[in-house]
Amino acid sequence: MQLPRNEKGYALVIVLLVIIFIMIVSTVFMRGSISNVKQERIVDENNLAYTAAEMGMDYYKWLYINKFKAVRDGVWQEKKSAFENDILEIKKKKLSNILEEKEIKNAARNRQEQMVDLLVTNHFLKLEETKPNTTDSLNYLIQKPIVYKKVENSDGLVVALIVQGIVKGKYGIEVERIKNLDFKLLFDFPLLASVLSPDTPDLGDRTPVVNIKDTIKNNIQTKKCSDKPINEKCLSNGSVDSHFTALNSIVYFPNGYEKGNGNIGIDFKNTQMYSEDDIELPNMNNMNNVTMYVNGDIEINNINGANNANLYATEDIEFKNASSGYSNSVLYAGKDIEGKNIEFNNMTIFVGGNYSGDKFSLSAKSYMVVEKELEIEKSGSILNSTLIVKGDLDIEKSLEVKNGSKVCIGGTINFNKINIKSLDSSSVIYFVQEKAEPKNIIGKYPNLVSIKESEFKKNPSILYENCLRGGNGSSSSGSSDKPVWEPPKIDVEYN
Repeated sequence: MQLPRNEKGYALVIVLLVIIFIMIVSTVFMRGSISNVKQERIVDENNLAYTAAEMGMDYYKWLYINKFKAVRDGVWQEKKSAFENDILEIKKKKLSNILEEKEIKNAARNRQEQMVDLLVTNHFLKLEETKPNTTDSLNYLIQKPIVYKKVENSDGLVVALIVQGIVKGKYGIEVERIKNLDFKLLFDFPLLASVLSPDTPDLGDRTPVVNIKDTIKNNIQTKKCSDKPINEKCLSNGSVDSHFTALNSIVYFPNGYEKGNGNIGIDFKNTQMYSEDDIELPNMNNMNNVTMYVNGDIEINNINGANNANLYATEDIEFKNASSGYSNSVLYAGKDIEGKNIEFNNMTIFVGGNYSGDKFSLSAKSYMVVEKELEIEKSGSILNSTLIVKGDLDIEKSLEVKNGSKVCIGGTINFNKINIKSLDSSSVIYFVQEKAEPKNIIGKYPNLVSIKESEFKKNPSILYENCLRGGNGSSSSGSSDKPVWEPPKIDVEYN
């Protein structure tokens, strides 16, 4: 059967319309796909530009950190030696004690700042000209100018350097994609001289007087702190806080401070704290250039290093789960100190009551006075340091005394617990005859020096004066020969 001619024409038109519709739909989908491909390519190119910037960030970060680690000890020693010479020249002037102390402190401040200047001028500025090995299509470069900022603590001492700049990452040849990363590198500097550390008590056979309560009253603040105080003199927002940090600030705690969440780290750096009640810090990361005056107890848990961290408490100081080093600082407790496993380096320590700990290490010209008993559950060592214990010395295992150390014990001492073989000729132990065991040790070694108990009771100073700070000391800065360096820190911001 044949279709009429008109119907054939209609069928042909319908077929053509279907073909045209299919072509239009296909074109739309193709354009969408092409657009998506272009968009994905742009996104990929942007991501690769960020990747280039991140590669540059990693390159320059380690460029500066490795240079810092390579030269920091030399820079520190150079300025320390210069400061030692400054002291000798000042001593020659025969000034009054007040003027001499003032000139020495000024010299120390100047050398501290010069140390940071020397690092920048002789080392960091040269790094700006370093050309990284990159490809034409994917490369990075640090933009100039790079900014170097000195960081001062609340006493106006230069204690850190911030290196601040921008790394530009680029991807592409014909069409370039460029992304920038802002960065800040923080390099901490230990104090060049302990003369810069405030309020070091004059220890000896007398109980030193540090008026903690008056010091707190003289530093009362009324302006409330921000969430993270930086360069502030302020009043803490409360006695309990889940997270609190402070930098270059003076903070007053009218009701003490107890950190609520022990799982979050806490940092106080270049900061002074004054508290009318107990300070409890359950998870302290580190303490660097910190001073605390507390009318009560100080309790610090999980401390991960401390340098120039001076603690003054009317009651106890307790370190929990601590096994790191504590350096170039003052610890002053009106009552007891629980030291756990902390190693003390170049420290001044006064304990108004008992000192106890698992292990005990006193080194690098440290000086320690314990008014009552010193009890160590395991073993201990005293290296190039001085220890005065006015009560009993109780060591569970053994104690090493060597490298020019002096020990004065007013209570009982058991020499079976002293490693006599390690006692070198430059070290001396002073003790009371009747309180020593075993008795056959008396007079056997020239550097075990005893006095009669009757003489000791009449005048305890006869014993303790052997361990008082003395000697020439005219060229000593009072700082350790091996400074403790904090790891550099970096902060990156994507643009």
